[in-house]
Amino acid sequence: MQFLYYANSSGSDESRIKASFQAATSGREIEHYTNLTDLEERLRVIVEPNSIAVLVAADQGELQKMQDFREMVTDILVILVIPDWHDATIKLAHLLRPRFLCLLNNGSTDLRQIIAKMVQACG
Repeated sequence: MQFLYYANSSGSDESRIKASFQAATSGREIEHYTNLTDLEERLRVIVEPNSIAVLVAADQGELQKMQDFREMVTDILVILVIPDWHDATIKLAHLLRPRFLCLLNNGSTDLRQIIAKMVQACG
């Protein structure tokens, strides 16, 4: 199992999300990417089954760019953090087939619990 994290900025929301991810994975190594090109290149290399990726889309444009590699994440458990609950955002988000959707500025307690359950289930 591998852990991938993408966020293009390091604001307080992104830092809180990354901290939740680290806490839920009990200190295991998390591969951190800050641009989509690097993440897409990483996804071209074999990713272990049941790996978990937390992808933070800062805006709808970034979520649109993520569609370029949606076929590469079909075997990965994707947790997608989106900027809003607008219909267009939700439609784009579901094209990536995430296991869990949450808002960028929401609390990260639920996210930590979701990740911990995924780690435990996939073992």
